[in-house]
Amino acid sequence: MRHQASLDRLTCFLGGGGFHPIVHIPPSPNPLGMHTPAGRHLRTLPAIIAALAVTGAAHAQEKQPKEAGRAFSFVVLPIPISSPAAGNGLAVAAVALYRVEGAERPWATGLGALKTDTSSWALAAGQKAYLADDRFRLTAAAAVGEFHIDYYGIGQGSGDRDRSIPITEKGQGGVVSGLWRTAPNLYLGLEYRLIDLRTSLDLSQLPFPDLAIPQIELRSRSSLLGLAGEYDTRDNEYQPQRGVYATGKWMWAHRRLGGDFNYTRVEFGGNAYLPAGKSGVFAVRSAVCSASQRAPFYDICSFGSGADLRGYVAGRYLDRALYAVQAEYRRPLFWRLGGVAFAGVGGVAPSFGKLSLDNALPAAGVGLRFQASKKYKVNAGIDYARGKDSGAVYFRIGEAF
Repeated sequence: MRHQASLDRLTCFLGGGGFHPIVHIPPSPNPLGMHTPAGRHLRTLPAIIAALAVTGAAHAQEKQPKEAGRAFSFVVLPIPISSPAAGNGLAVAAVALYRVEGAERPWATGLGALKTDTSSWALAAGQKAYLADDRFRLTAAAAVGEFHIDYYGIGQGSGDRDRSIPITEKGQGGVVSGLWRTAPNLYLGLEYRLIDLRTSLDLSQLPFPDLAIPQIELRSRSSLLGLAGEYDTRDNEYQPQRGVYATGKWMWAHRRLGGDFNYTRVEFGGNAYLPAGKSGVFAVRSAVCSASQRAPFYDICSFGSGADLRGYVAGRYLDRALYAVQAEYRRPLFWRLGGVAFAGVGGVAPSFGKLSLDNALPAAGVGLRFQASKKYKVNAGIDYARGKDSGAVYFRIGEAF
């Protein structure tokens, strides 16, 4: 199992409706995928067999009380874990969707937990609320845990050489945001984010000098406050057929907020959805990220832990600037099953001025969907994606974007 270094990435699936990659398949001449330099790669065949067995029996269920207007959907997805770094274990994610009086959209409450036999563990909770006929949007999520993960270093060169060291991270994090509708479909407000992390590693076993983490970042806290906004014309939050969804965040970390660093982090993303044929949907997404020079390694831009560029191990490619563009075709197949096919390209660099298509990272894949909630059109799914020299299996509740 691969986890993004910062704990705020663990809370993303609760606030954003999608899961991070939890099984990664490396390129390997070994048919069982047991090519394991630095203890990184998964025993993929047993993991995939177990994943398919458990997913097939997943508790994706829908409960609808008799009271009109108060339909309740509850989706649970168990996820097997098998990795030399994280060990063997199980993650469970649950999302409850329900109507609240005066709310135009359904509220969502999420819970997540994982445990492995190498003492990696985590607990997470999140809430999305829509108040006063969607005039106000509130999101909150928090997580705590301990992870045994792999660190590849910073920069595309570090990711390309594909060498990592094991590190252990303990900590907690959380995010709270409040948005107010200032114009039709436009929401503006504030977001606060806290990451408290302790990192340990064996400095005597560094294969490359640039894998050393600055001492100040080994036990540190980042406290960020900033502006957030959304533009949302989607016809459905969880399975849109048409519309646009754009987000932006401009965050400032400062010692006066209780953290150890002063830096800025900026993120912008835009999704568009178009009907394709009788029942298909064509979705496109673009995203950019920037973190200033003083940002700690666990809060810079990274592929693999969110919606952008599936097919790469979380944290393998990270730097202070990132871009990604992708497209996805979605179509129902039969009964409550559907399929998706997607492709994209992206890159990382020390700054926006150094981003280039010459070393772009390609990715493509396919996925299967099961409509776990007919009432709110929420899917549970599994995706397989390939990057330029690696692959990954993803489990999720909701779509990637």
